Amino acid sequence: MMNAVVQAQETERTNIARNLHDEVGAILAMAQRNLSASLDKMAGDDLLRDDIEFTLDVLDQSVDKIRSISHGMLPHFLVKFGLQKALQLLMEQTEKSLGNSCSFNSSVSEDLSLEQRQEIHFYCIATELINNLMKHARPQFINLKLDARENHLILHIQHDGVAISQADYEYLLHHGNGMGLESISHRLRIITGELQYQRQTKGGTIEISMPLKMKIAPNNHEEISIPLT
Repeated sequence: MMNAVVQAQETERTNIARNLHDEVGAILAMAQRNLSASLDKMAGDDLLRDDIEFTLDVLDQSVDKIRSISHGMLPHFLVKFGLQKALQLLMEQTEKSLGNSCSFNSSVSEDLSLEQRQEIHFYCIATELINNLMKHARPQFINLKLDARENHLILHIQHDGVAISQADYEYLLHHGNGMGLESISHRLRIITGELQYQRQTKGGTIEISMPLKMKIAPNNHEEISIPLT
């Protein structure tokens, strides 16, 4: 039953994202073009000019927001560009939502090839955890670090918001009535992954780990820091 729920969620997310991007986005783009054409025809002292310029600015923001939402919901970006680029994009979107600097760091070779099912479930878990933090923890910053140790892929999430402990997570998982944590738990079982929470003096950390189906070739890559703009 849980498999059916997760599959239904992913199908629904894909359909919503496609409709937002292809239909709603196209309608707003058409409105932008029409208003821009009208603005070009207007005299410089026309009383409606300021109103149209304001409306165009609102439309620009709406188009950017829809693009951001659709990219976050539809895994085609992940499938096309890989986990590291998808996590970088996730943090760029998170940074815009928070209005504060966030970061994504990786010490993993970009040549690492993951099984697609592993990659999608790992990314969906990360996305759900970030969404939960944004909704419940009220952080000022969230930082991600991707690492590989002992043939495991590990994502370390650090934040300065309201944190929970591992015991809190276990209690919410078994006594809560939301589907979010149950979905995360089910995805972890699929990829044989583990999730660890730690509450700190200020904020906390969350660590996701999963065994890699393919070993990482030895390399001397130093940690890559990807600045967000």
